[in-house]
Amino acid sequence: LAQTPLVTREPGSGTRDFLESALRTALGDGAELAAPLLELSSAAAVRSAVLAGAGPAVMSRLAVADDLAVGRLTRLAAPELDLRRELRAIWVGGRTPPAGAVRDFLSYIASTAAS
Repeated sequence: LAQTPLVTREPGSGTRDFLESALRTALGDGAELAAPLLELSSAAAVRSAVLAGAGPAVMSRLAVADDLAVGRLTRLAAPELDLRRELRAIWVGGRTPPAGAVRDFLSYIASTAAS
């Protein structure tokens, strides 16, 4: 994977930095990574480029769930890579998230992370 030119996010993107860090951790800090095939500014743009045949990418399963379900994209396993990422939710106001979809989503995430 480290030697495969990928469709990636732009330099400085948290997603790209995370992937490059995971690859270097797996291979050693001195590992040479292939230059990106294409650099884009959003996950949606990366997804579109992959669907158009530009090349492979590493993306969140959630971002491409529909494409995987209907066979437009294929998931390839990389068991030697730890691609789990810690994310944080932030909001304006008090300690309790805003009512509605945001609170429901955070409750769901909290319940699935505990299991």
